[in-house]
Amino acid sequence: MNRLERIPVPVLPAFVGALTLGNVYAGFGYTWIRHLTMWAATILILCYLVKLIRWPNTCINEYKNVVPASLYAGFTMVLMILGSYYFDYSPLIGKGIYTIALILHGIHILVFTYRNVIRKRDINTFVPSWFVTYNGIMVSCVVGASMNMGGILKYVVYYGIVIYFVLIPIMIWRLLNVEVKPPVYHTMAVVLAPCSLCLVSLMNVIENPNKILAWILYLCVLASFLFIVLKLPKFFSFPFAPGYAGLTFPMAIGIVATSKMTAFLTSIGQEKAAAITGQIGGIQLYITTMIIGYVMLRFLMMALSVREQKA
Repeated sequence: MNRLERIPVPVLPAFVGALTLGNVYAGFGYTWIRHLTMWAATILILCYLVKLIRWPNTCINEYKNVVPASLYAGFTMVLMILGSYYFDYSPLIGKGIYTIALILHGIHILVFTYRNVIRKRDINTFVPSWFVTYNGIMVSCVVGASMNMGGILKYVVYYGIVIYFVLIPIMIWRLLNVEVKPPVYHTMAVVLAPCSLCLVSLMNVIENPNKILAWILYLCVLASFLFIVLKLPKFFSFPFAPGYAGLTFPMAIGIVATSKMTAFLTSIGQEKAAAITGQIGGIQLYITTMIIGYVMLRFLMMALSVREQKA
């Protein structure tokens, strides 16, 4: 029970990354990986529900801190993906989980905005993990193709693209001018997530997506991916901590973004460009598998080791 209370919040977005990577491998025919990851995520969600019910004060105290609060969006993101998975076995249950998660994420955005934008602001806690809250809702567009909620998802796409282009220049200015403290250093990797989510959502939900917008978003994906690759030595210079979760989902959704862009370029007859992006996707898959594998293994070690957990 003590271990349940100590489940670190970053495990939630880390599992979003693992689930996304599992879906990528399922696309190559390795469906067992997807099933195993989904079952593991289901256990995690059940454990976290116990934490929420059994130790509400612990969760409230976590939510009072800006960065953990922004990462709590990972809970609803995991639920959205699980909803799409269980939809294949029970459409009623799957869509119910998915819809509840979508609503809860919307409420979380409103509460987070009131607490950390309207009521008070602190440049030191304005870090890229905010994108987990503000653009994480777009996971509903990534996995919601079978939910027959196209009208709602179009608004999610428009919202997500607008909020990304509003926040990213401010975030870039903040990263360039204000020191990012070591405890939240790995959140810088999250900059790859929102542009990737915007591109994937655009391709999934909007018919005949604008080519210029698609290219702008993909260039943002490439720039963000290059930024992370250049930062990898610095990221891994820190002792392992739950903050390493910041490297997981952004890298995984970046693969999906490149895959969608490759398919889009092929569909409009730009085979040479598609061949290049296809190779970039292979590089992303290679690097991402290593990173997510390492992070998830270390989280497993934390769960099994009393010494590491107390540390």
